[in-house]
Amino acid sequence: MSEEKKKKPLKERIGENIVQFFSFSAIIVLVVFLSISQKTFLSPMNLSNLFRDTSTLIVLASGMFMVLLFGSIDLSMGAACSVSNVLYVKFLLTYGPKFIPAAAGVIGLLISLMFGVVAGGLLGFIHVKLKVPSFIASLGFMSVWQSTALLITENPESIPKAMWGAVNWYKISFGVFGLPIILALLIVAVIFFFTNYTTVGRAMFAIGGNERTARVAGLHVDKIKIIVFIINGMLAALAGVFLAGSVRSSSPTIGDAYTLKIVASCALGGVSLAGGKGSVLGALLGVFTITLIQNGMTFLGVDAYSQNIVLGVFVLAAIAMTADRRRKDLIIK
Repeated sequence: MSEEKKKKPLKERIGENIVQFFSFSAIIVLVVFLSISQKTFLSPMNLSNLFRDTSTLIVLASGMFMVLLFGSIDLSMGAACSVSNVLYVKFLLTYGPKFIPAAAGVIGLLISLMFGVVAGGLLGFIHVKLKVPSFIASLGFMSVWQSTALLITENPESIPKAMWGAVNWYKISFGVFGLPIILALLIVAVIFFFTNYTTVGRAMFAIGGNERTARVAGLHVDKIKIIVFIINGMLAALAGVFLAGSVRSSSPTIGDAYTLKIVASCALGGVSLAGGKGSVLGALLGVFTITLIQNGMTFLGVDAYSQNIVLGVFVLAAIAMTADRRRKDLIIK
């Protein structure tokens, strides 16, 4: 045990350990419960579908993790995901027939990612340069992107069978592991390496721990923050493309349901909303915890509204356990 940990009050150390191992323990308990109660839970087909459906949330939570490291937050990720989703499908419907399906899919992906860059860059600029709290700025952009998605298309649109070649990559599988979960885990691996083994990554923890000290130390705080918001926007856009491949259609509200799940996944994974603490691997465990909790509640017949209540309670409990009460500046920056 390090000297820093020894200095911490026993109650605080216990709280940190509870959060650190909660998701892992919850996953084990939920897997055992679902395996006993659902005979088909561990079947290759069910596991493949579970991993494939989880990949979108993994991508979103990975981006949110980096933003939370600063003590900031992005409530517009779900809405940005929706815009990317309808943009992608709208391109396939409007211009897709002029290209071979695979090429149309790549061009549509690039257009969606460009939107993600713009969305993340605008939010980062307004938050960093105009000093608007990220909570307020992202709340405003959430409304903007929700309306933008509805302006692009008011109703869900299906991808015609002739264009399925643009999204068939989503169905590629290697055993129980589909291509989407492999790509999502690769993103997690890159972010883990970036945040733990690069100078910029370590600077992100320093900024989240004490931004004023980080500025005095000469770190390029504003530049790093804007870059992270841009990456976060790109991941939100990528998630929208994932959803297009998953359901072979678009919906202007498809990303809205993910807003609470993203925050819940990070909080349950031990990522502090005050900044400076957490790991993308913890966020990954939080994603699987959320997914299994939802599967369990669905199996028990719990309605969607009650499921959101349960998720909200889990978020509040996780935040309460990860909060560093010695600090007096625990606000979302």
